[in-house]
Amino acid sequence: MQARHFLITEAFNVYSSALHHYICNRINDKEEASDILQDTFVRLLDCDVICKESLKSLLFTIANNLVIDHIRRHYKRQEIYSYMYDAMKEKHALTPEQVACAKDIAEKEHQAMFRLSPAAMRVYKMTREEGMTIDEIAAELGISRRTVECHQLRGRKIVRESLRKIV
Repeated sequence: MQARHFLITEAFNVYSSALHHYICNRINDKEEASDILQDTFVRLLDCDVICKESLKSLLFTIANNLVIDHIRRHYKRQEIYSYMYDAMKEKHALTPEQVACAKDIAEKEHQAMFRLSPAAMRVYKMTREEGMTIDEIAAELGISRRTVECHQLRGRKIVRESLRKIV
C-alpha cells in the first residue's frame, strides 16, 4: 500500500505540470484546470491496479475523460442559459414545463447562495441581482477591488458547483 502511494506521489511530481498544461490547453481556464488535475489524481487513487509502465498513459486518459466531461457540462449549461434567455424574451409563449424548469434552476441558484459566506453572498447578490460592477461594489462596501473579486470568484465557483449537480 505504501509503495502504491509513493508511486502516485512520484507520478504527481513528474507529470502534474505536463497534465496541467494539457488540460489548460483544452479548456482555457487555469482554475478549472487545477480542479481537473486534482480530480485526475483522486481518480488515480481509486484505481485498483497501477502499473508504473503505463502510468503516464493512464493519467492522460483520466485527464482527457475529465476534460470531455467538463466540456459536455459546459455546453449543457450554455443550452440551459440560452433556453432561459429565450424563455425570458418570449414570456408570453412559455409552457408550464418551461416555467417550472426556469423556476427550478433559479431556486437552485438561490439555495446555493446560502452556502456562501455572508460577505461572498452579499457580493454575489450585488453582482448578479443588482447588476453592479466590481468598482461600484468596492465603493459601496468600502473594501478593496481585489477583495470584491475574490468574493465574487469564490461565490461563482460554489454556485456553479451546486448547479453542476443538477445538470
